[in-house]
Amino acid sequence: MKTSRRNRAVLIAATLTVGVLGGQWSGRPALAAAPQPTVHYTFDGALTDAKGGSTLKVADPCPADPCNATSEFGSDADGTYWHWTSSADRGGGFTIDTTANLGTTYTVALKFSFADVDYYRKIIDYKNRESDNGFYYYDATLLFYPFSESSPEPYPANTVLDLIAVRQATDGDKGTFTVYAVGADGSFKHLFTSQDDTGESIPHTNASGGTTLGFFFDDIATSSEAAREGKVYDLRMWPNASLSEEEVKEAVSPPLPPTGVTASAGDGQATVNWTASASATSYRVTAEPGGAGCTATAPETSCVVEGLANGTSYTFTVVAIGDGGTSDPSQPSAAVTPAAPPTTTTSVTAPPAPPEPVVTTTTIRGKVDTQPAGNTGPQGTTAGPGADSTTTTTVGSGGASADTTDRSGSGTLPRTGESGTQPASVGGATLIIVGLVLLATFRRRRHPVTG
Repeated sequence: MKTSRRNRAVLIAATLTVGVLGGQWSGRPALAAAPQPTVHYTFDGALTDAKGGSTLKVADPCPADPCNATSEFGSDADGTYWHWTSSADRGGGFTIDTTANLGTTYTVALKFSFADVDYYRKIIDYKNRESDNGFYYYDATLLFYPFSESSPEPYPANTVLDLIAVRQATDGDKGTFTVYAVGADGSFKHLFTSQDDTGESIPHTNASGGTTLGFFFDDIATSSEAAREGKVYDLRMWPNASLSEEEVKEAVSPPLPPTGVTASAGDGQATVNWTASASATSYRVTAEPGGAGCTATAPETSCVVEGLANGTSYTFTVVAIGDGGTSDPSQPSAAVTPAAPPTTTTSVTAPPAPPEPVVTTTTIRGKVDTQPAGNTGPQGTTAGPGADSTTTTTVGSGGASADTTDRSGSGTLPRTGESGTQPASVGGATLIIVGLVLLATFRRRRHPVTG
């Protein structure tokens, strides 16, 4: 039988002195880096161990024992979660089987909330449901039953707790069981340390040599000691490792804000760079104004924010996200202004225009009666007395062509079948006329006229 509520009050008065080890972690110094867990569930839409060191099996649908009436994934200000409800007296939830045995020395970190915390509500079952002993809520306080120590202050229903249990073996199955927590106010507290002389806090070893732990359902030794509804956000395990207080603080505390944030602008976007934060698993960048952003997975320390307006000035802040939460925002970067790249104009110069045609005109004055040599076919009508006969030659940019035109106003062009060749010059006609004059003069000289 568990201790009654009245006797329980007496045991609480004998609780170990609890020291508050810190407040909010904004601006805190860097802490001792915690080792990496071998089991890690983030409940971000999947019930898969990110480290591959275990398997998770949810309780069967109701009316099985234990059972889940409903289950679903979601997210809120505290992160992503898996939410369950149960209609069974012994509750629902899930079981985890680890590949490596947790051993007599281990650390377990659990982030969760219960919708009801009255009386006993089992958080972790250590003995494969065969013992009533285990980790419980009791009237909103936390304890490992049957040890007498408990948290000095209550944690009401729906309080999201980062709960860390550290067992350190001392002699065989003997050891200490220490519990730390980060509550709704963000403060880190050492809740209690219990002496375990009988190995009640050593988990059950399964058939494969690993460890079996049950979450959120009760054992078969009692009943009605399980929450009917709750959420789980994160679960980590360190087999054979007892984290120091400083390492526990680091494991549950948000990373420090990133430093050295710079930005360079592009066309409708900006590339943001920063200095890494210890224990960060990812980063989120936010632009101001507008709230556009990007994310990067550690160890990357750069990402590109798209969808920005060209011509608008922006600054950027970065938060680091780790197993212990999200850091405060970094100092903003210097302002940058996205802009479209300069426009390049290509001009095309037209080729020079072809030269103007060259026209040569030769004019013959007087009537020509004798056909020039080389003229074939019937002769057309020649120019009349005193008329001008004109020959025109046109040279274009693509070559030469002859255009012979009678522009006397009374002559005609050659008819069809007539040669289009006109006298090239007046030289032939002039020689004939000169010859006739000389002949007439000669005859006159040979035959003088007598009176």
